[in-house]
Amino acid sequence: MGILSRILRGTRWERLVLPIIETERLAIAPLHADMAEEVRRLTDDPAVTSAVDFLPERFGLADARSLIRAASTGRDVFLGLVEREDRSLVGIVGAHLRALEAIEIGYWIGGGARGRGYGGEGVGAIVRALAEAYPRRAIVAECRPENVASWQMLHKLGFRPTGDGGKRPGRQLMVWDIRDVPQGRPVASGMAASRAAARPDGAR
Repeated sequence: MGILSRILRGTRWERLVLPIIETERLAIAPLHADMAEEVRRLTDDPAVTSAVDFLPERFGLADARSLIRAASTGRDVFLGLVEREDRSLVGIVGAHLRALEAIEIGYWIGGGARGRGYGGEGVGAIVRALAEAYPRRAIVAECRPENVASWQMLHKLGFRPTGDGGKRPGRQLMVWDIRDVPQGRPVASGMAASRAAARPDGAR
């Protein structure tokens, strides 16, 4: 079964749409076809492919193109975390519609960018944008408790364990609660502008 088929299992017809998001260091937007080689280079790393359940062991250019094409369904959107200063792709965050009531997030960060806070900055901005755009949906993540860095990062962003196991072996289900989000500087989004050392698997 190909990567696109694994991503698309169990889809419905609703579409997931997010604005372009900007943070202090990152420009965040859906991956596009011209980024396929960057996506391949970032993702073809055993530390990433061994941790994200739908990625093949060796992640080639065809796999990168399939991942990008998945966004055409509107149910599985992969967003690039692009460093604003040098325009390098430092990470990828997936947002996935689940049934009728939840959006699941997951992420991976490139080897040279790990430990620099890009995961928390990017995932936090995307979660806030999702909460604003889809206020009736729960935002959830799955994480291994022994993945201490990712568990602590998600906890800091406002995710709390539900006590339930995730769909993937060894993962625990976590849900985001706006009441637990620390106060900080607001994140600017492209929509608003146009109208005016975690492990790479993160939540996977």
